[in-house]
Amino acid sequence: MRIQTTKTDLLNTVIFSNRAVGQKASSFILSGIMLNAQKNLTVYSTDLETSIKSVMKAKVLEEGRVVVPARILINILKSLKESKIELELDKSTNQVKIMCENAHFTLNTLSLEEYPGFPEIKKENPFEINLNKFKNSVSKVQKAVSLDESRAILTGVLLEIEKGLLTMAATDSYRLALIKERIESISTDKPPLRVIVPARVLDSIIKGEYKSNNIEVNIEENQISFYLKGDNNKDNIIVSRLLSGNFPEYKQLVPSNLKHNIVVKKEKILDVVKRISSISQNNIPIKLTIEKGKISVSMDIKEIGSSSEDLEVSYGEKRMEIAFNPDFLIDGINIIDGENIILSIEEPLKPILLKPEKDKNLLYLLMPIRVSQ
Repeated sequence: MRIQTTKTDLLNTVIFSNRAVGQKASSFILSGIMLNAQKNLTVYSTDLETSIKSVMKAKVLEEGRVVVPARILINILKSLKESKIELELDKSTNQVKIMCENAHFTLNTLSLEEYPGFPEIKKENPFEINLNKFKNSVSKVQKAVSLDESRAILTGVLLEIEKGLLTMAATDSYRLALIKERIESISTDKPPLRVIVPARVLDSIIKGEYKSNNIEVNIEENQISFYLKGDNNKDNIIVSRLLSGNFPEYKQLVPSNLKHNIVVKKEKILDVVKRISSISQNNIPIKLTIEKGKISVSMDIKEIGSSSEDLEVSYGEKRMEIAFNPDFLIDGINIIDGENIILSIEEPLKPILLKPEKDKNLLYLLMPIRVSQ
């Protein structure tokens, strides 16, 4: 193998593909990344759960494949100046030579025979959706994903397709985020689909830079794949295994009608909650006291002190006190677009709904915390 390209193009491609390489690879071979030079250069990585392939333009002087340690290659590329770069496999030593201006590196390769192949993709249920819409939907629900690996099913995002509507939902048992988007490319009479995608796979998509207007999604029995056009005309494919298990029946968690619906200015309540929770520590709850004409936001920490601030609202019903994890409340407020937020409340110890004033396709359900009086 022998190729010529630019430092930046190669570095960006390797960094993108390296997202499939876990921090703690289950075996040494999985800490590597494959470079496959044919007509173009394909960079490929996998952790057996997720596989990423990125195809970039490069001058291929000699075809071939090598597997090299991903992190070391990235460190080398980052250290180089912006210039043309050449990579060449020395077959006598089985090392890759990396040359850029006056800098020369040799890098030991890993076993090609031991490196896993790229998953086979069968286009069974493909659809396209606007990339910005897809990214936006993922960003709205991902905060509610659980980080507890002992409950693996909650570390994923539910993708449900029915009657041309894509629903994304995530929950960590304390909150639920849900958003719906219409997909024009899916027939409304197609059978429903319901899969759970690892959240970190979706996170890698929303953090990437692409030139695509659309993202192509293909759902199979045990895996999902995403095809995107990247910068510099790179083709990017991300393949992930689906999570197996039963996702909570979110429709049963969302109340249909709540007694109290209070409209508040998003930026106002966000500022107040952030300010009051600035003394927060160890998940001490933040309390909302709702009474005629106002919401009093407060926090009381015996070892630190207290904080409080009033927020004017249009409300004239019974007095209520509700407490929440302050970070969870801030996350919910942040995902709501628009000038106003509706706080829908049944009673102090039942979940509340946060939703936009004018958008019925997004909601955030939050469990309150019981506090001693």
